[in-house]
Amino acid sequence: MLVTVFCYLLVLPGYVFSLIGLKGRAWSTYFLSLWGALMCKVIRLEITVHGTPPKPPFFFVSNHLSYVDIMMLISKLRCVFVAKNDVLSWPLFGFMTRTVGMLFVNRNKRSDVKRVNKLISDNITEEQGILLFPESTTSGGFKVLPFKASLLVYPAENNIPVHYSTIRYETPEGEINASDSVCWWGDVTFLSHFTDLLKLKKIYGTITFGDEPILNNDRKLLAEHLYRKVSEGFVPIIEQSEHAKQYSSS
Repeated sequence: MLVTVFCYLLVLPGYVFSLIGLKGRAWSTYFLSLWGALMCKVIRLEITVHGTPPKPPFFFVSNHLSYVDIMMLISKLRCVFVAKNDVLSWPLFGFMTRTVGMLFVNRNKRSDVKRVNKLISDNITEEQGILLFPESTTSGGFKVLPFKASLLVYPAENNIPVHYSTIRYETPEGEINASDSVCWWGDVTFLSHFTDLLKLKKIYGTITFGDEPILNNDRKLLAEHLYRKVSEGFVPIIEQSEHAKQYSSS
């Protein structure tokens, strides 16, 4: 909480500068990236990076396993992210993300996509890119879930190449498997999960950036191509059969 509040107070002036017409986005994204790096240290996340992260302006997607994804990716990218409205209900974090320029979408309301695409257009700049998770939800790390094409309308219609990465986590021998301890899915509350996450002695995170961005002016084909590329690079955190076996024996 101290790290988050400290970085928030550094990020906020940049957002205010932007509102009054000054160039504050470079300032904000620098300190957002610093927040991500510091939070990774707080939760003892050691990151291995394969490939080269893109530089702004960019449109970027990744598979989605946990709220930890945001900390890990934002530590390596100068960007703002598109998140579900649910994030706004998270203690402290929800309020702060709203006031530093993050973008929120109601994925249960189709008409909201047009509004968010306009926000995406306004926020891809020379100082920052856009990060989103087209699976639309997190998973236990058995596989990459199908990508939803609705939020890929903007890069498809504007002929913008989409960068991508594949991420995964591991925990040391003797710790709870990352599928249950790092991946956040099912009915576990954020506060409960985060409290247990802080008990881990170490977390190993891997980001594999794609070699070349994907370009397609058909959003559905773009989603399929990105899904295929991300899936090709994904190594399951736990096999689904093994996870099912653990739960059936508990």
